Amino acid sequence: MTRYDFIAKYYDKLLSSLEKTTMNEFRKIFVPQIEGYTLDLAVGTGNNISYYPKNSHVVLIDKSIKMLEIAKEKAKKRNDLKLEFINSSVENMPFKDNTFDTILSIDVFCSVKNPFKSMLAVKNVLKHGGKGIFVEHGLTGDILKDFFLYITTLITYPTVGSSMIRKPLDYIQSANFKLLEYGHLKNSFYYFIVRKE
Repeated sequence: MTRYDFIAKYYDKLLSSLEKTTMNEFRKIFVPQIEGYTLDLAVGTGNNISYYPKNSHVVLIDKSIKMLEIAKEKAKKRNDLKLEFINSSVENMPFKDNTFDTILSIDVFCSVKNPFKSMLAVKNVLKHGGKGIFVEHGLTGDILKDFFLYITTLITYPTVGSSMIRKPLDYIQSANFKLLEYGHLKNSFYYFIVRKE
């Protein structure tokens, strides 16, 4: 069992404020941009599901079985989707190379064990010409804000495995994705739209 299995039934309540003020806003913008056969990374309790476009075919992975169980319950509200749920980490996905048209990653790379290895794994399973959509948080370049993020990480990393001080752009560049678009969203959140050439 993972640490997320132990907190799964409390997860939505714990993060309800963040969802209402921030994450739902991001999901409304970026989740509908998926196209074709899609892989949704570390889906947690499945809060992206309500924003998938009609008739989407999505594979949802998460390393927590308990989180996936909650996501499956949420999926019952959508009968216009083809969904597959797989218990897997991002680092060790059970897919062949060049499988997916789109990969969706929302608030994921703060908690993977090896972000560089994980990003390379993501690139491998994405088709040539495929699109990656990343909404991630990390260091801002502002000394005071980043100091606060470092302090926060002392609490969040040992408790829920989430680091506030990562550099998602570094992982994207290390995998040699073509960066199509990126920008600042809110607080320490950024978005990155990439393509595999």
